[in-house]
Amino acid sequence: MSSERTDLVIAQNQQMPVLTGIRGWAALWVLLYHAWGQSGSKPIILGSDAFGADLTPFFRMGGAGVTVFFVLSGFLLSLPFAAWQAGLRDKPTTGAYLMRRVARVFPAYYAQLAVLILISAIDLGWSAVPNAGDMCRHLLMLFMPPPLGMEPMNLVWWTLPIEFSFYLVLPIVAVLLHSDRWPWLLASVLTSMIVWRYFAVTWLADSSIQARVYAAYQLPGSMDSFGFGMLASILHVKRKTMLVWLRRPACLELATLLGVAVLVGAIYWLHYGGKGYWSNTPIFYLWTPALSLGITAIVLAGTGGGRIASLLFANRFMVYAGLVSYSVYLWHFPILVWMKSQPFVQSVADHRLAVLLLAGMPTTLAVASISYLLVERPCLRLRLRVRG
Repeated sequence: MSSERTDLVIAQNQQMPVLTGIRGWAALWVLLYHAWGQSGSKPIILGSDAFGADLTPFFRMGGAGVTVFFVLSGFLLSLPFAAWQAGLRDKPTTGAYLMRRVARVFPAYYAQLAVLILISAIDLGWSAVPNAGDMCRHLLMLFMPPPLGMEPMNLVWWTLPIEFSFYLVLPIVAVLLHSDRWPWLLASVLTSMIVWRYFAVTWLADSSIQARVYAAYQLPGSMDSFGFGMLASILHVKRKTMLVWLRRPACLELATLLGVAVLVGAIYWLHYGGKGYWSNTPIFYLWTPALSLGITAIVLAGTGGGRIASLLFANRFMVYAGLVSYSVYLWHFPILVWMKSQPFVQSVADHRLAVLLLAGMPTTLAVASISYLLVERPCLRLRLRVRG
């Protein structure tokens, strides 16, 4: 193994806790958003109304945690292909790669699907069980506007086919993961995103916001977020030649702070300037690239050994949340919906958000831990055997 290849493997292994913690942050941010929504979506002001800080955007934009997931997936899954394009390893085997992706996504999803169907049957009777057509759509994760798709039983499932679509596309577009081809990669992901979203939002101009969300962000409408992660993988693999300045400790911390600043700016931009977002406005095409750019800066700083990124994301809590993040993402919404329906939570309207967070977060982490131990980890071990 060459020295450059050895350095790459060591760097990836050392910085995995940071990336795991970033995944945990994404899952908990989505949980925060849905807890806020289930509590009534009230403004969150720190201090007085006249002089307080408006923290509402951090709650309202928690759905951006999905974009964090997409950027991370683009980065992590592209690394082997970028290393192959750089001549540091053999080409990844497509069959084994796809088997690992299936083992990563479907078992925990199918387990939850079975549990939710059983609960619905017990609570509401067998009439609540999906019919054969809807069951097939759930099994295939066809969560998109009808007639082909449908709304999922669990609201958060609609992002799963987007993620899996990227898994299928990545081996095809991997030829662009060469350091000389990054302009073509950037141009292609942005162009595909703009074209897809334009036709989706204009074609469904008279449909509900939810239908436009489901349609516009299907791949390739989310390819910008995955694409920024792919670009980060090229930069990470070629760090010694393409990001020489980012090897300096001070620059790593600056990149983290700039990434956070861009992220916060994007959040407040959409909160205050996003009126008509779903009406084919410029922000509709610019916001997720801006958000993805900030996330990418944080990822690159974290993989480079930045202290601030490590402090934020490589601590024990965030790393554990990242370890079980997929199950956290799957389970948090039905848990919050169930908690909201309980009489005690209904009786504390003024403090419902605090109650949902104090009860919902540990409950979700506990359920997610069980799902990880019983479903995810055995399948992860299977992935390792397939890789071997």
